[in-house]
Amino acid sequence: MVERATKELFNEIKHASEADQFMTNMATSFIRTNPAEYLAELIQIKHVTKSQVIRRANLTPSIGYQYFDGKRRPNRARIIALGFGFQLTLTELNTMLKRTGYAVLYAKDEWDALSSSHLVSALILIVLMNYFINTV
Repeated sequence: MVERATKELFNEIKHASEADQFMTNMATSFIRTNPAEYLAELIQIKHVTKSQVIRRANLTPSIGYQYFDGKRRPNRARIIALGFGFQLTLTELNTMLKRTGYAVLYAKDEWDALSSSHLVSALILIVLMNYFINTV
């Protein structure tokens, strides 16, 4: 299915006469990703193991594996931690947040700004480490 543009959805919302009918008609256009399903998708895309992600995210293994198995739903802070574990870019992390039903990082929020800054710093460090490993 082709994803509908956000602008198009907002236009439909503006012109809808009844909420129930609108919700029924638009049900297939809403993003509803189970976090465990999205984590499994990222495992395949990023070619990492669950244990690597859990360790990098600084999560306890028992809790981390429950997120991957769908036994627990990670809150927004844990989704961000998992983003660090996957070594996602800022754009990828915001996509992960949206797909799992959470708000994207907001630069004017102190905690979000700190998370973003650490994410960028960590990615720069990883790039530099890879560069030096591959040139030595």
